[in-house]
Amino acid sequence: MDWWWQVIIILGMFMLRLAVPLAVVLLVGYWLRRLDEWWQAEAQAQQAERQTQPEPVKSPLLRRLDQPCWVVKGCDEATRARCVAWRQPHRACWLARRTPEGYLPEPCYDCPVFLYGQLGRPLLASHPL
Repeated sequence: MDWWWQVIIILGMFMLRLAVPLAVVLLVGYWLRRLDEWWQAEAQAQQAERQTQPEPVKSPLLRRLDQPCWVVKGCDEATRARCVAWRQPHRACWLARRTPEGYLPEPCYDCPVFLYGQLGRPLLASHPL
């Protein structure tokens, strides 16, 4: 009779060894599924909100900054001929200058074209063009 208790205890421990991790996995899976549903609902709400908002109208300043830097700054032909950015119009002017020189020149940090390109908007309204 004593060996029955030993068998029952061994089987009970075996079931406990399987049941506890299985229960933890099932609970975590359920929680992650609920979290995913909540995130999906939040994303759909944001997408619906974005569709109802009107497209912002660009100001003349931003339209001007979407042009190459030599147009914004009004560079003359002699300056353009020396400019690395003018020879590489497919790249941003500060990237074109940084590649051969190895660093970004000091005037670029205050340039409205650089600030607009880095932030997507002018950093300060007081920057002259």
